[in-house]
Amino acid sequence: MKSSLTELDKEELINQYLPLVKRISAKFMHKLPPSIELRDIVNAGINGLLEAAERFDDSLDSSFEAFAYHRIRGAILDYLRACDWLPRSIRSRMHKLEKAYLMVEQKLGRQATEEEVAKELGITVEEFRDLLGDVSNIVMLSFEELGFGKGEDRFWSKDESSTVPLDNVLDQELVDIIARALDRLPERERMVLILYFYEELNLKEISEVLNLTESRVSQLRASGLLRLKVYLRKSLGIIKD
Repeated sequence: MKSSLTELDKEELINQYLPLVKRISAKFMHKLPPSIELRDIVNAGINGLLEAAERFDDSLDSSFEAFAYHRIRGAILDYLRACDWLPRSIRSRMHKLEKAYLMVEQKLGRQATEEEVAKELGITVEEFRDLLGDVSNIVMLSFEELGFGKGEDRFWSKDESSTVPLDNVLDQELVDIIARALDRLPERERMVLILYFYEELNLKEISEVLNLTESRVSQLRASGLLRLKVYLRKSLGIIKD
């Protein structure tokens, strides 16, 4: 479809909202490998901003900035998926972790402990936790590949203009899948994800609430998300028992 924005409209829009695009891009850069350049992320975000301007319906009860925020993030994620940004070494480690969780929990018929997953991987618990810390930020972005959200702040619906909670915007089947997945997590991992996604606390704030180190909270977030990915993939038929 041909754009209805004139070049002057685009220039004014970019000038007005470029600070927002740069803020969102900077948050992504903290989680990405050095091979990804900031200018490419910003350019993808600008494309998302322009798309938001084309699609925004001002009759809806939402601000353009809120709508643009999610479209900018979505455009950046689309760019990352298209360029296969994740280094093979990291992708391989994540795959090994997911497979280890899956194998142990299938074998035991219950949640796997850190000790059991570490044993499956042939490493110590300390090495296992270090590995979780190494992939923590990457897991955050790769989790979105399943289509359960477009940001780190919470699980969003596919309606990028929406800013209402998860259970008001996702269809009930997906709500039930996520609820069951969260219920299956060990208590501390479940608490970390609830505080992070639903209460919108950052890692430092969660560490203070749970009286844990920030690095430990990061590890628990990674472990919880990896378990969720395994469960959601199985629930959606992406992987089988």
